[in-house]
Amino acid sequence: MNKLKRYRCSICGYIYDEAVEGVKFEDLPSDWKCPLCGAPKALFEEVKEENKKEENNTIQTEELNKTEQEAEDLRELSNYEISLICSNLARGCKMQYLEEEQELFSKLAKYYEEKEEVTEGILTDISQKVENDIQNLDKAINIADKYEDRGAKRIITWATKSTNMMKAILANIEKNGIEQLKNTKIWVCDICGFVYIGDVPPEVCPICKVPNLKILEVK
Repeated sequence: MNKLKRYRCSICGYIYDEAVEGVKFEDLPSDWKCPLCGAPKALFEEVKEENKKEENNTIQTEELNKTEQEAEDLRELSNYEISLICSNLARGCKMQYLEEEQELFSKLAKYYEEKEEVTEGILTDISQKVENDIQNLDKAINIADKYEDRGAKRIITWATKSTNMMKAILANIEKNGIEQLKNTKIWVCDICGFVYIGDVPPEVCPICKVPNLKILEVK
């Protein structure tokens, strides 16, 4: 008899226990979602015993040596990325009641957004940028670990989970088409960027734990 397994949602931490649920995880339908945060089945990971700490530490040390050099390299940002940065800066100014600065950053965000050319492969381009973001976040978390910066590590962890959620949503859109979003709503956490698709958002953000009054509908 095969040993029953447990699987953890990489977004909110929900545990699917085959012994409790009575159904093997692999037998769940492909469109099954996390009951807490709505993450797809693909974002669940098998819970395994942590018996390879020494091996993992060796790997992390080797990668840190590469990461420190790579972190110094700068790459040219696209109009899309500059627009996102300006948009986030505008939001930061808003929270600090810097109205003039907020307006200026908002104008810059719109300017660079309009400069971004829309092509047939734009969805593929965005998916690739999301994948690049995930790789950069992996490097950043190693640096935060090295310098024991708990605040940075927490923020990077939030960003990683939100970005993984976006990756799964984009993959689903590429597979099934964007028409599936017509009759539903899209919500984004104003604190950590968590994305939720559905009529009503979770009561609490599964990533940063703020109440859903901070999870705003995207119009």
